Amino acid sequence: MTIKQSLFTILDALPERDISGWELFHMLADETSRNIYPSTLLQYAREYCKLSGATMTPTDHNRSIYHFIPGAKIAGAIKD
Repeated sequence: MTIKQSLFTILDALPERDISGWELFHMLADETSRNIYPSTLLQYAREYCKLSGATMTPTDHNRSIYHFIPGAKIAGAIKD
């Protein structure tokens, strides 16, 4: 499974909540045993939101905190 597919699976499972970019980073690192640049992670998260209809609205830019509202579950449909 690619990093992007792993992130999409994590985001599919998240309920509506506030989440930090670093929390996503650690969740993905725990899932894949690999580290990814935070900027790439956020780029993939934006792509996920565009494809699924989810939203990640920044609530605190200094601490990289976003309010996540899930959309359609799409992880199983992505072939990357």
